[in-house]
Amino acid sequence: MKPPHIPDLGLQTGRGIISVFARHSNAANLLMALMIIFGLYSLARINTQFFPSVITETIRVNVTWSGASAEDVEANILEVLEPELRFIDGVDEMTTIAREGVGLLQIDFERGTDMQKALSDVEAAVSAATTLPEDADAPKVSFSKWFDGVARLAVTGPYSEAALKSIAKRMRDDLIARGIDKVSMTGLRDEEIAVRVPERELRRLELTLGEISAAIADNSRDLPSGKLEGTVSRQIRSLSDAQDPTRLRDIEIKSFSSGEKITVGNIATIERRFDPDDKEGYSGGRRAIQLYIQRSATADTLETAAILDAYLQEITPALPPGLKVLKYGVRADLLKQRISLLVRNGATGLVLVVTVLFVFLSGRVAFWVAVGIPVAILATLGIMYVSGQSINMISLFALIMMLGIVVDDAIVVGEHTATRHTMGDPPAIAAVRGAGHMLSPVMAASLTTIAAFAPLFLVRDTIGQLFAALPLVVIAVIIASLIECFLILPGHLTHSLSRAQRAGWSFWRWVAFALAFSALLIVFARDWSGALPLPDSVVMARQMLGELPLPRRSRWPLAPSCLAQSRKRYFSSSVPATRDPAIGER
Repeated sequence: MKPPHIPDLGLQTGRGIISVFARHSNAANLLMALMIIFGLYSLARINTQFFPSVITETIRVNVTWSGASAEDVEANILEVLEPELRFIDGVDEMTTIAREGVGLLQIDFERGTDMQKALSDVEAAVSAATTLPEDADAPKVSFSKWFDGVARLAVTGPYSEAALKSIAKRMRDDLIARGIDKVSMTGLRDEEIAVRVPERELRRLELTLGEISAAIADNSRDLPSGKLEGTVSRQIRSLSDAQDPTRLRDIEIKSFSSGEKITVGNIATIERRFDPDDKEGYSGGRRAIQLYIQRSATADTLETAAILDAYLQEITPALPPGLKVLKYGVRADLLKQRISLLVRNGATGLVLVVTVLFVFLSGRVAFWVAVGIPVAILATLGIMYVSGQSINMISLFALIMMLGIVVDDAIVVGEHTATRHTMGDPPAIAAVRGAGHMLSPVMAASLTTIAAFAPLFLVRDTIGQLFAALPLVVIAVIIASLIECFLILPGHLTHSLSRAQRAGWSFWRWVAFALAFSALLIVFARDWSGALPLPDSVVMARQMLGELPLPRRSRWPLAPSCLAQSRKRYFSSSVPATRDPAIGER
């Protein structure tokens, strides 16, 4: 039979890149070392987080006008501010919302806009609007930066709300001082001073609530009052510190010609309290305050979680009796589980590849094919770091999904190279021809995968930023896998096959396979009775085997003697003999 014609692929002339790496003794090792160093350097510096960072390009302007209808808000506020804001550089879309007593303008900017400059432009445009209603509040311009949640803490115990508030604030300040970017609190009601004036007192003194409120406000301000010029220049301030119920009682609200003065304490009841309209927090039936631990876009989730854990371990022994700090909603644990899943899947792939190739091919081929898996993953991490990506739930999902492609590319190249070698080709020619024959199908499959995931780059807005990591990681894995299996693997196979003595299994390989198969049978057949904990995968496999349907009794009938012996054994071991005068022994 005439063998098929196989192209030279530059082996004899030395012009093909596969031939260069296959023939050169150090090229493949040098390239593999560079990929490993690149990956390890990136692994030490790449950021870990739960979700990819999202850059918000939205600025909001909020104007409160108490008591105004939605139509009045639209006509007197939104129609005044909208022309000033619409023509700012970089504005992509503007949304206005008018509600009763409040107007909202949301300005979306184009991607890549300098948001600090945009924020300054919006503030200048809002300040230029001078025809807003006089009794409307000053416009509030806000630009919300993106923060990602790390964990939540609940501070609870048999203490007053004021005591819990003090403890929670101290914990917040300590965490921020240790390097956590943001700690927000919920279930923490604002403190206020309530002044209750009976209606009869208002009518008797011919006062209104507005006059009393103005009198209290005038005596609770800290205002600059000018500058005193002279030998020494001094700043003058009008300071009134009536910020507690005792001082509020002495505020004068009305005086008579007789010299009599009416103070707030004469006609009103003053008390310090928490705002009853705010949200309250409870945990286990007790009052609680929640601390939400967040990180910025440049912070690391695992490092932030480590700071939190170290702080909790430090303060736990010093907490007051009965006070509990409960930690929940820890996203770092979910991220660690996903990373652990990736490591377990990669290790399982290594074991399966080495085992299968060790059984059916040369041990050296199995080793170098298995080495290609971590090398390709490390190179992928390097590409992710250079492109600004991070280790997050999306990128880890893509890595777990693409592990099979890394294994498949190396297996087909290694298997075909071993086949060419068994057909009589020298090691170098077998490596080049094995890789050359697999180049077209592997490239076609890789391009098909890239074509399937690349359209995700076209998705915009927040969802586009979240899922941009998926196609980028897929393409990075494919590029790293192609480099490994077509440039690095042929050089290693050339060296390995040249040292192979003979085809077939050696005596020690048969011994190793027999021992492994025997150990597998023992694991699945023996009842360990809890003496040695088995891996979860082995336990699950045993359960699945145990749930298989049993054979039909008609095909393997039991002898009557066997049935009698088994029935006798059951009654003798399970039911103790008892004697009753009425029924005898049973």
